[in-house]
Amino acid sequence: MTTVADLLYGRLAELGVGRVFGPADEVDAEACGRHGIRAVPVDDADLACLLADADGRIGQPDGRGRLGAAMVRGQVLHLSSAPGGTAPLQTVGSVEDLVDVLAVVPGIKLPAASALHLDLDLGAPVGGEVLPSLDDDRVPVLLLDPSLASLRLVVVAGPGVVRAGALEGLRSLVRTAGIGVVNSWGAKGVERWDSPFHFGTAGLQARDMELAAVPGAEVVVASGLDGDELGVAALGNPVVQEVAPGQLAALCQRWTAARTPPAERPALYADLAELVGPLYESDSVPLTPARAALHLSGALPDGGVAVADPGPAGLWLARTFPTSFPGSVCVPATVVPGFAAAAALVCSLEGRGCLAVSGPGAPGWGDGPDPGTEGVADLARSLGVGLALQVWGSEGRLSTFEDHVAMLRAHLEVAEGATGVRLDPVPVDLSVTASLVEVAGPVVAWGGRYV
Repeated sequence: MTTVADLLYGRLAELGVGRVFGPADEVDAEACGRHGIRAVPVDDADLACLLADADGRIGQPDGRGRLGAAMVRGQVLHLSSAPGGTAPLQTVGSVEDLVDVLAVVPGIKLPAASALHLDLDLGAPVGGEVLPSLDDDRVPVLLLDPSLASLRLVVVAGPGVVRAGALEGLRSLVRTAGIGVVNSWGAKGVERWDSPFHFGTAGLQARDMELAAVPGAEVVVASGLDGDELGVAALGNPVVQEVAPGQLAALCQRWTAARTPPAERPALYADLAELVGPLYESDSVPLTPARAALHLSGALPDGGVAVADPGPAGLWLARTFPTSFPGSVCVPATVVPGFAAAAALVCSLEGRGCLAVSGPGAPGWGDGPDPGTEGVADLARSLGVGLALQVWGSEGRLSTFEDHVAMLRAHLEVAEGATGVRLDPVPVDLSVTASLVEVAGPVVAWGGRYV
């Protein structure tokens, strides 16, 4: 017999939900299990929502989008990929309403949240197949005229390109047109850090667009932008063509041949590379933040993810983490204390490699961990699940940079199945953040409040 709960959890599984966080008496563990979803008992509603936010935001191991889910008391379903995200409560009073509202849920391609009051009996039987009443909207395919080949074009890509799985289309476009890609920090990895088509990471500092030469481009193609990271208005160019990620491959289908890669990369890449190059190479302790980010990138296994809370550490990962694969680093654009710890716990629940970073300067951190991080740590202990978090700051007992590499190996063992909670201080010289400001201007990410 198919029940409303089967209908619900079956659809959630299709949306990428792998876990539902919430009180044991609110989440139907048997129905979850029938659809490959794990019910994770979490009594605190705020903590359950934080974990769901982190689950959805880090996405699938290949970078594609998914949703996290929390069921809080009163049969309210929180679906999210936006840390700290909120939404008006929508009442679902019938099976037909449930099918319709779950047909198209925000948060897969771009970070977003929704809240559903399930005002119906989840144990009731469902008679026959129930189909959504909504029709798919058809969007005209956009084409770039071959005459535009002589103009200065640039692509600005956001996390929606990664989460929609549109990387092949993006790469086909830039190679056919012979143009570069500027990515927001949520889209790191759309091109390898050393690709000639990679023009740098933008949205973090005030001069990023200027240094990327986006305002002076004759045509800007924008795709998958998250307004919390980098909105169209911030591009500073009046000639912007917004293109859905799934349409990128078609833009240049009338162009006759692939062109050579761009001869030069803009100052956003070149000037910052000149600055951080020596910082990558430094073997001093305290570590430079660029060297610490390099260690994280080198240690991360396939399918793993490095995560950081907004703040000084998050800025350096977003700016300098050498990215070869999309989805391998995640620093959220929206702010909620405890994100990095929550993401690390989610990864431990699925046995996925994770290296998590927070520390002084992150939201909520004072002389010690913020309440969100402490709540996640307490939950990890109660569940018997491993949790490892690096705390970048002035404290720490590393003698050599090799000690940091050894710590990363230990943290990956925790993420991939070991138990215990580790919050390890790492001495990192965050004062060099001033050198970033000298090159690219004040930090504007997160409203400039945390750096």
